[in-house]
Amino acid sequence: MSRIFISYRRQDSEGYVGRLYDHLVQHFDHADVFMDVDNIEPGADFVQTLEDAVAACDVFIAVIGPSWLTITDEAGRRRLDQPNDFVRIEIASALKGGQLVIPVLVGRAPMPAPVDLPDDLASLARRNAIELSHHRFGYDMHKLVDVIKSAVRTSRSGKAPADAAALRRKEEAIKALRLELVDATDSPLYAYRTKMRAFPVLGDGYADASILFIGEAPGKYEAESGIPFNGPSGDVFDEMLTDIGLGREDVFTTNILLDRPPGKRDPTADEIAYYTPFVDRLIDIIQPSVIVPLGRFAAHYILKKLDLPEKGGKISALHGKLIKAQMPYGEIHVLPMYHPAVVLYSASQKDTLRADFDKLRLFV
Repeated sequence: MSRIFISYRRQDSEGYVGRLYDHLVQHFDHADVFMDVDNIEPGADFVQTLEDAVAACDVFIAVIGPSWLTITDEAGRRRLDQPNDFVRIEIASALKGGQLVIPVLVGRAPMPAPVDLPDDLASLARRNAIELSHHRFGYDMHKLVDVIKSAVRTSRSGKAPADAAALRRKEEAIKALRLELVDATDSPLYAYRTKMRAFPVLGDGYADASILFIGEAPGKYEAESGIPFNGPSGDVFDEMLTDIGLGREDVFTTNILLDRPPGKRDPTADEIAYYTPFVDRLIDIIQPSVIVPLGRFAAHYILKKLDLPEKGGKISALHGKLIKAQMPYGEIHVLPMYHPAVVLYSASQKDTLRADFDKLRLFV
């Protein structure tokens, strides 16, 4: 889903918008910038598509050039007065939806007055504008990028920290859940756990974490210590966290299987069905702002649980995409990633994983 929506008229400001876009994708993912109606698939309901794209964005940029107000259609009617005008639909949706709307003035365009705008756009005139000029374009863009980053960070990191009493309740609830898992003699992996004298691995970290990581299953090192993401893949995980200014104590880590399966095989459907209710309860206790499924099994579980349109997608296409979702306690974001173990098998994926982790800076 788009974080930034750019609204503009080609006849009015196309040259400026190209430079604007090129600067924005140096700071944000290409997929997170919705630039114009060329992004709409043939045959799609363009009004619904535009409204959905605007609703999904965090920041709406209205680029206003010198002829933005006065451009007319073939019949000589002002386009801004037409109810099916793209620009009018986009801006009206953003104003109605409560997105941060930033007017960006180009070509020495003045800010329109309320009297010059249709009723559903009149409040645009009250928004503080940023001007982009040719002779100081880099400086102006730096200001705009700072505003966008601040707005995105504020809109996405907004989990109020638990007070001391609430934190103790969360810690006690996780402790009780851990004891329940220890005594889960009916689990499909209990016999193997006992045979190997291993620990169940419910999870580890901060009970009120904003970021929850969910992997696939404990491995040998995890089962020996009772702590997820241990061993070589844990070293990669710790490095990625350190790069964005976080430690294990700042996040919570778990898996979709909470006992180690034998061998190096994929989780079975029965195992996933047994353990994920524990994970669901962990989510309810911690109430994270961001859920990061690591690997295809965790991504499939979360996306299906939340009934998101991306369910069924491949991790190769989904990794690094911030996806809005709704939980009973409020709005969250899902950020699928490759499992850190991918670096152990393909060192070239380290930069990909680092770039995906870097998106978590928005929530730090």
